[in-house]
Amino acid sequence: MFLTLFWIVALIFSLALLVKSADLFSAAAEKIGLAFGLSSFIVGATIVSVGSSLPEIATAIITVLSDDSALNAFAVDTIIGSNIANCLLVGGISAIAVGTLKIKEQLIDIDLPFFFMSSAIFMLFIMDGSFTWQEGIVSIVFLAIFVLYTVFNSGNDVDEEVSSTKKDNKDKKRLSLMTPFFLLCVGATGIYFGADWTITSVKEVAVIFGIPTSIVTMIVVAIGTSLPELIISVQAALRGKHSIALGNIFGSNTFNALAVSGVPSFFGVLTVSDVAMKVGMPLFVVSTLAFIFTTSDDKIQKWEGYALIVLYCVFVGKLVGFF
Repeated sequence: MFLTLFWIVALIFSLALLVKSADLFSAAAEKIGLAFGLSSFIVGATIVSVGSSLPEIATAIITVLSDDSALNAFAVDTIIGSNIANCLLVGGISAIAVGTLKIKEQLIDIDLPFFFMSSAIFMLFIMDGSFTWQEGIVSIVFLAIFVLYTVFNSGNDVDEEVSSTKKDNKDKKRLSLMTPFFLLCVGATGIYFGADWTITSVKEVAVIFGIPTSIVTMIVVAIGTSLPELIISVQAALRGKHSIALGNIFGSNTFNALAVSGVPSFFGVLTVSDVAMKVGMPLFVVSTLAFIFTTSDDKIQKWEGYALIVLYCVFVGKLVGFF
């Protein structure tokens, strides 16, 4: 009993350390980017977006390098679980919190197509049970296209922002960057240890309960790494910034599908677990299509939010064998 409680607490602590360290890392990187004259829009579209995927990337790289057969599918399991949680859990709770989430045309024209295409690319690549470095190159190239298109499509808004904040950025350059660089190192260290301890905890919890590590990864780890997206989206929705709430989901899923699979693939071949193949992949497709369907009329209504939550409960139920 004590051992079970210890490893459950260890898993929660490791996930908290991992997520907090990633947040600290991206915040420090954001300050450094602004100090060197980058616009806040570009910083948000690159550094902050990458920062939100750092927990998944870090854990994926460590598991690939570990040569542990029980963890070979950790990266794919994390992507599937996180993206399903973002679509159904984060999207559903955000819509319920405000009643109706309204979607701007720009999200439908840009973010939604990239979200769909990145999900489709990821699914096509893992259908054969593995994800190679060649497929990783394609994913990274597509991610670069997404980032560049997002930045350049901002057009005049970015130009005006750059000109209006140019003086402020020059002033920031004069400030000492020692603190942000120090926090950057602290964040990176925390990410490493948080990722390493998370992986160890997942293995131990799976052994204690006699279940595959994929189930723990797709439920517990996925929810843990999706908590920042949940907090950001709900807070943005309550403040009336619906585009940020939904854009956060679209962007996070796009980065997960492309970066979290692409980067670790350069360190080794990613594999797909039996659980992911039988349950995760089908529900990944269902959740993606469900989220696209609910946003097709430029809004997510409250009842649709409840429907997304129910669908997520079905996903969890299928994983644990309740259904």
